Amino acid sequence: MDQFQQKFVEEALDNVEKLEENLFELESNMENYDPELIQSIFRSMHTIKGSGMMFGFDDLSRFTHNFETIYDLVRNDKLKVTKDIVDLSFESLDYIRKLLDIGEGKLTDPDDIAQLNDFIGRITKHFPEGTTLTKGRAEREAEEKAKKEAEAAKAGPKNYLVTIEPMESLLENGTNPLYTVDDLTGLGEWKTVAFTDKVESFNQFKPLAMRINWQVLLHTEQDAVNDIQDNFIFIEDECKVDIAELPSGDYIVAGGEVLEALLKTAAESGKYLTPADFEQFKQAAPEQEPAKEEAKAEQPVQAAAQKSEKKEAGPKKEEAKIATMRVASSKIDELVNAVSEMVTMQAQLNLMAEKQGIPALSAIAEQMEKTTRALRENAFSLSLIPLGGELVRFQRLVRDLSNNLHKQLEFIVEGGEIELDKNIIEHLTDPLMHMIRNSGDHGIELPEERIAKGKDPKGTIRLKAFYSGSSVIIQLSDDGKGMDPDKIFKKAVEKGLVDPNAKLAKKEILNLIFASGFSTAEKVSDVSGRGVGMDVVKSKIAEIRGEVSIDSEIDKGTTFTLDLPLTLSIIDGLLTKVNGEQFIFPLSNIERILSPKEVQFNHSGVGNVFTYGGEQIGYIELNSMFYSMDTLMDTSKIIMVRSGEKHFGIVVDQIIGEYQIVVKPLGRFMRKVDMISGASVMGDGSLSLVVDTTRMVNYYIQQRYRKDVKEKEA
Repeated sequence: MDQFQQKFVEEALDNVEKLEENLFELESNMENYDPELIQSIFRSMHTIKGSGMMFGFDDLSRFTHNFETIYDLVRNDKLKVTKDIVDLSFESLDYIRKLLDIGEGKLTDPDDIAQLNDFIGRITKHFPEGTTLTKGRAEREAEEKAKKEAEAAKAGPKNYLVTIEPMESLLENGTNPLYTVDDLTGLGEWKTVAFTDKVESFNQFKPLAMRINWQVLLHTEQDAVNDIQDNFIFIEDECKVDIAELPSGDYIVAGGEVLEALLKTAAESGKYLTPADFEQFKQAAPEQEPAKEEAKAEQPVQAAAQKSEKKEAGPKKEEAKIATMRVASSKIDELVNAVSEMVTMQAQLNLMAEKQGIPALSAIAEQMEKTTRALRENAFSLSLIPLGGELVRFQRLVRDLSNNLHKQLEFIVEGGEIELDKNIIEHLTDPLMHMIRNSGDHGIELPEERIAKGKDPKGTIRLKAFYSGSSVIIQLSDDGKGMDPDKIFKKAVEKGLVDPNAKLAKKEILNLIFASGFSTAEKVSDVSGRGVGMDVVKSKIAEIRGEVSIDSEIDKGTTFTLDLPLTLSIIDGLLTKVNGEQFIFPLSNIERILSPKEVQFNHSGVGNVFTYGGEQIGYIELNSMFYSMDTLMDTSKIIMVRSGEKHFGIVVDQIIGEYQIVVKPLGRFMRKVDMISGASVMGDGSLSLVVDTTRMVNYYIQQRYRKDVKEKEA
């Protein structure tokens, strides 16, 4: 697939996403829909059809032609929107995606061709009797040509003045407007005027800015309005075209020098010709002199209005075009990687400036650090995308679940404008997919069950996203039957995951559903219940340094909460030392730093705790956890972090300072080290490990719990 076809596919997929959003809106109100919504659906399909034909996707164009016919009939009040039509429309979008996935755009397998014909047959069944738009393009073109020829034989020759105003950005899309103008000349005899008054001087010349407009005087033996319009079908959104029919007469042959003078005057003055300018040729006689003064008096009014309209509309269109631009995600990844390496080199420069003690070098290093930070923030802002744009697929998932499970489900999104690193959003797809499936299958009851419980027969799955400090919180909740802790505990005992005599808190029991192979489903379905899914959720979220927790109430519903970082590659970190080794803590997780002298330690058998501000807080000594050493040093510090609703302290030997660091993933031999989320190469070439504070605290709590259980059993 060449680059132009690839660009078409990308833009077509954008149109498909827009179509899907429009269809959801249409489905929510099929009786009193906004007519502009139908127009939007039709325009999107028309764009896919026309562009597909242009780039060789003939089967796609043929399919979309029949698809758009439905909405052409709807917008002309010849067909009513029904659930069957909406269902078929969603299926058609899936099929369009399949056709876009074909390398060269053409089906070759006989079975695939038969499937295409069958699908088109399903669409055409909805057309009212007598609809002629369903015929193949070749058949329609032949009929239209014969009809036009018959009409032309009765009506006689026609004259048209076609005004063509391309947008300034037309050339950027690889379109050559000369080919389009030249195609008009095949409809009959012609004369053209090129308006070049807006072309810049050589020093200001912009090669990709389209500054030329045209007028084409066309003499044809047939009614050619539709043919002229079809000529611009592929650039209709990027070119303003005005078609004016002129009085009968043979201007081109009979006009002679008078016509040439008229065309020359228009080109030199930069003023468009108008139908009034051709009144002088009514008799098509070359010896007739035009009423020059009258023409000049009539011409400026309309021409000035056209020029004024063009001047006002031009900048707005141009501004809309350059407000956003499409960039390959791979290029953004390359930029972020380059900035990441620049951050490492900046650390090396700072270290060198500190060692050398040269004021000028220190000043340069300080300025470079500011520039690097600004570049870093800019680069990462490019990689942030709104969460809402990626959630349309889940709207579709809920809709399909509703049909497959015979349940009434509604999907509500709050905070769709929240932006996340595109790499994090990519990792979220599978976890959210599993959670939504579970909510629809296990969580929300059948309508009759909900009515019996006094609930609305329609169940709601709600996705809410919001910022919390330097993190993003995503909550996925449903108003279903909730999770029964007793049932979960019983199933966990059956699978040997917990001791039957264990005393677990409600939250710990709910977390058992994340165990590999755990499932409370009574039967396996196409949707869920195979014992996979929730363990995938936890592992996928862990890969992006996130955490997932559960809250559930019987007959009220379940809420999954995802706590996610904003970015993955570069963080502001606090560099520390423990037993001579370097560890980095993300600054976003740190609340405060304390000296051991500010707290009162308590080793009274309830675990490592200290008292601070009247609150007992658990703590972890990294020396003890990693190196089996329990000695506090004079330089020791307590890093206070928050995990969920609780505070915890992490004791380190020494704090070095704050750094921008590039987080690199761990090798495959260390991927199972839960408490370490990555590593970073420092400016002096040394290696530092990045601590995942949430996992470290959870690990400590689990170990403490197991120790307490063993002590009680003993």
